[in-house]
Parts: sequence; C-alpha cells; structure tokens
Amino acid sequence: MSKAFFDLERIDPDGLRRLGGVLRALGYTEQGVRDRLNLKDITAIELAAYPYYLNYRLRRRSPLDLAIMLLLLQGTVTEEELKELFDADARKVLRAARILKRDPRARTYRARVSLYPVGEQLFFTDHRFAHQPWIKARVPRDPVMYLGADSYYLARTTLRRPIRAALDLCAGSGVHGVMAAASAERAVGVDVSGRAVNFARLNAMLNDAWNAVFVEGDLYSPVGGERFDLVLANPPFVPAPVYEVTYRDGGPSGADVLRRIIASLPDHLAQDGVAQVVTHVAEREGESYLERVRRWLVGANMNMHALRLGEEDVVDYAVTHTRRVFGEQYDRYAGKLLEWVTNLRSQRFQRVVGVVLTFQWNDEAPHPPWTQEDEAKPPARDMSAELARLVAAKRRVRRIPSLQALDRMRVGVPDDILLLERRRPTGSGFETKDFRVVFRSALMSPELDIKPLVRDLLERVDNRSTVPQVIARLARDTGQAVAELDDRCRRAFLVMLERGLVTLDEVPADAADAPDLVRPAGAADAPPITVVPRATGAATGPASGGAPERSDRPPAAQPAAAPLFDEELGRQFRDGAADVVSPTAAPAKTVADPFTELDGPPPDPLAVSGDEMPAARPRPAGDGAPPPAGA
Repeated sequence: MSKAFFDLERIDPDGLRRLGGVLRALGYTEQGVRDRLNLKDITAIELAAYPYYLNYRLRRRSPLDLAIMLLLLQGTVTEEELKELFDADARKVLRAARILKRDPRARTYRARVSLYPVGEQLFFTDHRFAHQPWIKARVPRDPVMYLGADSYYLARTTLRRPIRAALDLCAGSGVHGVMAAASAERAVGVDVSGRAVNFARLNAMLNDAWNAVFVEGDLYSPVGGERFDLVLANPPFVPAPVYEVTYRDGGPSGADVLRRIIASLPDHLAQDGVAQVVTHVAEREGESYLERVRRWLVGANMNMHALRLGEEDVVDYAVTHTRRVFGEQYDRYAGKLLEWVTNLRSQRFQRVVGVVLTFQWNDEAPHPPWTQEDEAKPPARDMSAELARLVAAKRRVRRIPSLQALDRMRVGVPDDILLLERRRPTGSGFETKDFRVVFRSALMSPELDIKPLVRDLLERVDNRSTVPQVIARLARDTGQAVAELDDRCRRAFLVMLERGLVTLDEVPADAADAPDLVRPAGAADAPPITVVPRATGAATGPASGGAPERSDRPPAAQPAAAPLFDEELGRQFRDGAADVVSPTAAPAKTVADPFTELDGPPPDPLAVSGDEMPAARPRPAGDGAPPPAGA
C-alpha cells in the first residue's frame, strides 16, 4: 500500500479552499496560465521551454508569475516573495499540507508537488519532470500522474448533465471525479494507488467537491454491482515492453487495463448512462482499432462513437516514450528504443491512435448498435456540446419511424455555417470545382465538401418550409418530377441532420403557422418504411457467427424493407475525398451524392469471436437497476 503524502486530518478544509480562492483571484486558472506563458493550450507546456518561461515570460515576478513559477514549473521563490504571494493563513495551510519545502541557507522555498489548473479548478499532482537534483532524489515509488494532454482532452469532451451517480476509474489526482461531482448527486473515484487516492481526496477538498468519494481498489471491484449514469476513465494505455510507470503503462499491447474496463462496462453502466474513455489504441494494418474495441464489448448492445485525435507511427511513438530531453545517455536510449520498437512490431502494430471513446446503450430497437468515428484536432477548448449534438442527432435519425414522418418537419439551417463555392480557371474563364460548408465555430469536421444535391437543398431552405415543400421547390426549379426526387431527398435530409447541416423540428398539428402539409403532387404514397440501418462496424449476432448481443431486449425480426437511413451514405459523408484538407483542422469530409451513391453496398460487419471473452451478460433493467435474477 502506498504511503499517503498528505495528512488530511491536519489540513483545515476551509483554509485550503481559501487558498484556492487566493490563487484564482491572482489569475491562476487554465486561461490565466496559458496567456501568461504565451501558449495556445496549457497542454503545450514542455521542459525544453522552461528557460524561456522562467527567464522571459515570468521575468516581472508578479504575484501570478511567482505562483506559476513555484507551483507549476518547479521554480523557487524567496521568503519575501512568498509573503507577497500568500498571507499568514495561506502559508499556514501550505505548511500543514507539506506542500512547500524551505531551504534555510538560501532562504528560498520550492514546491514538493505541482498544481494544475483545469478551467477554474485546481489539482495537485506529483511533478511531471525530474530535471532538478532535488526532484530526482525524492521521486516517489508510485507517483501520481501529472495532468497531461489526455486528461484535458477527456475533460473537454465529457458529456455533462444532471445525474445521480458518476464513476471515475483510474482516478489518479481525481480530476474527472471532482469535475463530475459538480453535476452529480455523488461521484466515486477508484484507483489502485493509495497515494493517488490521497491526492484525489485533497483535491476534492480544495475544489469543495463534498459529494466526491475516492477509494483504493482495482477498477470496478469497490463498487460491487452498482450502475452509474456517467463512467469516465483515463487508464494506463501505453504499449510498453515492461511495466515501468504504473499510471502510464498498459502492458505490451497497451490494452491490459483498457480491455478490462470496456469488457465490464455493460455491467456497470445505467440504462440511460454514458461512458467515456480517453486512450491510445494500437492498430494493425487491415484491422481497425474499432474492431478490437468492439470485440472487447463481447457483443453488448451498445453504440460506440470514436473521436480520433491523431496517430503516430510505431517508431515515432517509441521515440516519444524513450527519449530524454537532457543528460541523454545514447547507449541506454538506443537499447530502450529498439526494445520498444520490437515489442510493437512483434504484435504487427503499425500505428498508435489517440482517441476519446463514447459508449451508450442502444435503445433504438430493432436496430443493431452502431459504431462511428469522427476526426478532430486535439481540442483546445470545450467541445462537449458539439459531441453531444452529434450523438443525439445520430440517435434521433434512427428513431424516425418512416420517411413519411418528415412530412411534418420544418427545415432550418444553423446560423454558424457558410456555404462556399470554389471555382478554378479553365483558360477562358472559371468553372465550379466543388462546394463546401464551413462551420464557423466547430471543432469536429469544421469543413465539409458537399455534392450538388446537398447544395441545392440547402439553398432552398428558408427556415419556414417543411421537407415536402423544400423538395417541391427543388423539383420546380430544376424541372424534374417530385416523384423522382422525393425519396432520395428525404434520405439526404436525414444525413444532413446527422452532420449538423440542417435542423428538423416537428410542426404541431394545431400550430397557428402550420404550413400546408399535403405532400406535393407526384410524390410516392408508399407505406411507412421500417428503419433498418446498416451500422458501420456493428457487432453481429449469432446468426452471422458473432457473439450474442448482451441485451434483455432481443431485436425483433427484421422485415425485408428498404432502410430509412442508409449507413453507407453516412460513411461516405464522413470518409469522402482524402485529398481535400482543411487548413485549420482534420481532413474535410464529403457528403455523398444520394442520386448516385445512396444504394452502395454496406460495409462488412465486424467479426466478433464468441470465444475471445466470457459469456455475455444482459443489458440493465429499467432505471439503471441491476438485471433481475435469472436474466
């Protein structure tokens, strides 16, 4: 058991919270630190730039400069500067918590731990870098992980809402459990390290998270069979040849802990719950990392969204995790690098992908669970609302009972999009090259290349007309029959809804401004179409040789009807032209032309081997309660 660093019984909680208030008043926040150090993002702090930070950015030694120097960059301050920075009560708290170390000969102080800001909240961790002799001499055996980029990315993508209970696995400093406590009745954090639990409890006290509890244990074991509305995890995920750093290394494949978290997730996620995991996943050529993750779910009836934040070749990844900035011993470095590369290549890994995974129960029966991947640059600000909109739109599309349900839908266009036409020279003038939609405030796929049909529909949306009226307008302007356009335009609107290009709001039957909802002449009066989406990467059931779905609501028999929302269209929308790249974000995506590409073959379902994992377990009963006996 790790030795506790903080004696929590000696620390005055009110005094600790006042200390946090003093620091925030100085500007010691995520934005304040970022601006003072001239960083695009606080995750960009690096040891090689310490001389620049300390001798240029912080040279004025203002109170905020001193706080950053002392608590984040492992610098020293004089006794006089410490008194300028903190009053007597604050210094008393720092002494009781053993946060500061005094050098009596030099009459200076330095911090034993680091303090990271996340938004307005503050979190103590062990030091990230051991570049000073006094730090090297006191590196703990089981250090508490600093707040790296992965911690900030998960904080910026967490889907927050008022909930009953949240669970933070591999809690470390407790950052995600403390933040979740702000919108939960109670939050539970679990970590295998007693030192980490000690830090997390102090951080809960510092941030007044009175409803956050942190316990020592192995993943789900301390919570028994309890189900949670929000499950968060930032597990050890680095594919290291040997275990060296507890909070970092996830075994030779990197998945030792991650796999266990995902495999047991169906037993601990409430019916309407959300689980999110930030991680790295190694990927083999010809096998998507999404296939590996889907297998770990053992056929659970869960939807999965992956926000891909970047990737590294295995050699570059190995270099990143073995090199040292200063005091390099080449022979030792060369040996470790070869060991890491050999470990990764022996498992046929080609790249390592950084990703935020989001899981929810699939309540869109009888549809199979879907898997979707989107790309974004690592978020430098909160993007949870954008991710929530995408997931909600995906689920809403699959719940629409028929294409005819769009008859009463009023079409709108969001205020933050721009429709651009790009033209190229021909020698005698210019011709249209393509069309593009730009989201002015989006982080996920902020630019989309679109095909002519999508452009034609967007240009005829006036934020008042219903779907049939927009289609009739297009038919009139182009001289085509409504019957030829109706079905494909309706399907295109569903794709556009999912990607945020349009909004669809149902018009109440008794609304004073309800438009004429009679379908335009010539539109096909087909019977309602049963929704049978072809979900990319959906886990298959026993009929196709896959693992049984872990659900207490088995899908009904699928009628042989045309799908309402074609997942192939959605996939082409997401994966479009690879040679068109946004200058400020991930590659632009392409909206497939429903006229020519709607009926393309669906992607092959993921093969899920039933003997790779234990027997399936059922989906939770209503209200997130454990399943009934014998289920």
